[in-house]
Amino acid sequence: MKLMDEVAGIVAARHCKTNIVTASVDAINFHDKIRKGCVITISGRMTFTSNKSMEIEVLVDADPVVDNSQKRYRAASAFFTYVSLNQEGKPLPVPQLVPETEDEKKRFEEGKGRYLQMKAKRQGHTEPQP
Repeated sequence: MKLMDEVAGIVAARHCKTNIVTASVDAINFHDKIRKGCVITISGRMTFTSNKSMEIEVLVDADPVVDNSQKRYRAASAFFTYVSLNQEGKPLPVPQLVPETEDEKKRFEEGKGRYLQMKAKRQGHTEPQP
């Protein structure tokens, strides 16, 4: 989990080019155990930005290098939310993500949905407000 947060932090820092801090972590989904003899790859990608926060999807893949009969598989995934900070630790505006491919646009809209749900939850509503 620590490595997942570090990867998400690198993605966020590269996007903002400022200090960043983890604001929240959506449920970490453990899809399959990491077996002995596997090499893991942890990757992150920006999925959504609002004015003050950014969502990064982190994927953990396991590659069974010892057992050639097995293929690479997804072991875990999660969504991390980060905010950009100035030198005094105050929130800064986040540069907007510009999705280009259809897949990126789809992930952006899904991220926007998660963002609106979380925002509504923080404001005491059960459903996102239009």
